[in-house]
This record gives sequence, C-alpha cells and structure tokens, in this order.
Amino acid sequence: MADSPKAAARRLLREANVATPPVPVEALAERVGAELSYRSLEGDISGLLYRDEGRKVIGVNALDGRTRQRFTIAHEIGHLLLHPGHTVIVDKLVKVNFRATASMPVARREEEREANEFAAELLMPERLVNTYASEIVGESVLFSKDDLVRALAQRFDVSPLAMEYRLVNLHLLDGLAVQGG
Repeated sequence: MADSPKAAARRLLREANVATPPVPVEALAERVGAELSYRSLEGDISGLLYRDEGRKVIGVNALDGRTRQRFTIAHEIGHLLLHPGHTVIVDKLVKVNFRATASMPVARREEEREANEFAAELLMPERLVNTYASEIVGESVLFSKDDLVRALAQRFDVSPLAMEYRLVNLHLLDGLAVQGG
C-alpha cells in the first residue's frame, strides 16, 4: 500500500535529516531527482510537473512570491511521489486549504487534495509546528492569534494564510490561550 501524503512527507523529511524550519524545499526537490525551472507562466498557472523516463522537471511560476513558490515546489514533489503515471501535471493556483475546483474530475480533485496535504506536512511538519507554537505561547505574556500566525509563518518561510490553514487543520488555535485576532 502506498504511503499517505503525511507519511510520504514525513519519510522524505526523515531521510533528508530535516529537523528544523524552514524546510529546504529546493534541496528536497533535488533529492527526489527533480530539477527546478523558474519561468513566467501565463494566467493562473502556479506550477507544473513534467516527467518522462529520464527527466523530472518542476516548473515554478517566477512571477509568484517566494512563499507561493515554496508551496508550489512542495505540492509538485507531492505529485511526483504520490501520483505516478502522469507525464504532465499543470496546477492552477495551488490552494492551501486542500480544496480543488468543482469542475475537476473527482480523481483529479483527490490528487490535488493529497498534494496539498503532502505540501503542508512537508513545509510545516506537524511535530515542528506544535513545538514552535508551544514555545511562542510559553514565551509570550500577551499576543494575538495573528501574531502567532505571523511568527510561525516567518519561522517556516510560508505565507501567513498557509500557516493559518495549517494551525486550523491541526486544531492548534482551539487549544491555545491566545488573545483575539
């Protein structure tokens, strides 16, 4: 049975000895045999994966911001490891909230959800997010949810929106005694 998205991300992090954020996603792409190609991509294309027998290329929209590019790379590594058999995968506006458009076929929506789950665990590993969130909460007298999100986003080199989704999905904002946003 194939790894779950979380298990696959955790295995890659373990094999690469990644123990602290930010996760070196570019080096991890290289580790799985993919070359990165930064190009201006048209429309709402954030990234793509191309593979044949001898080559794996992750295309990244050079017009996107750094944190978007990092998420795109992680997302495409997820496709590479989780979804064999596709020669080309083109991703439009990779969504960090695990949703895909309703117009996509069901199987494709599931692959997008899995690639997003993989990317979230790769860039914001649950164990590390828990550790750093606890440290921030423990060191602060008063802080807001937004302050926590911003501090963690900066530490993990992801967008505040991606970090907020991650904290919500991990139910960390529920249990923390933070001041209102």
